[in-house]
Amino acid sequence: MKKQIIFLVLLLVVGDWLFASPSTARAQTQTKLLPFAGIVSYTEDCTCSGTLYVWFAPLYLGGPVVITGPVVYSPYKTILYGYYNIGVSGLWHLGDYTPGEQACTVSIGTGCVTFPAVGLMSKVGTNYEVPIQAP
Repeated sequence: MKKQIIFLVLLLVVGDWLFASPSTARAQTQTKLLPFAGIVSYTEDCTCSGTLYVWFAPLYLGGPVVITGPVVYSPYKTILYGYYNIGVSGLWHLGDYTPGEQACTVSIGTGCVTFPAVGLMSKVGTNYEVPIQAP
């Protein structure tokens, strides 16, 4: 009987320690996403990395200064919204990007060259362009 009581007390202490102790697991936070918007000037296929190099002119990065520059679209990391017209010249794109990620590498000869970019698109939406019909 004494062994059973000691076993139950030990079980209660260990169970209390397992379930009542604070968890040390932390949620992973995503890096800060910054807004961008712009009209696509041209695109380039990134043959080594499987991404799309999209050059915007103008490119709005959420501040008072307007620039031109590239942002990289990845079919694996970017959420695409809108009319799915990614990289179509003359169309507006609006979304968030992660600054500093340069994910465009292009095959040249027997190697790959990395193209610099403003960042990697996280979310992007496009507008719908109605094709102009000739009369």
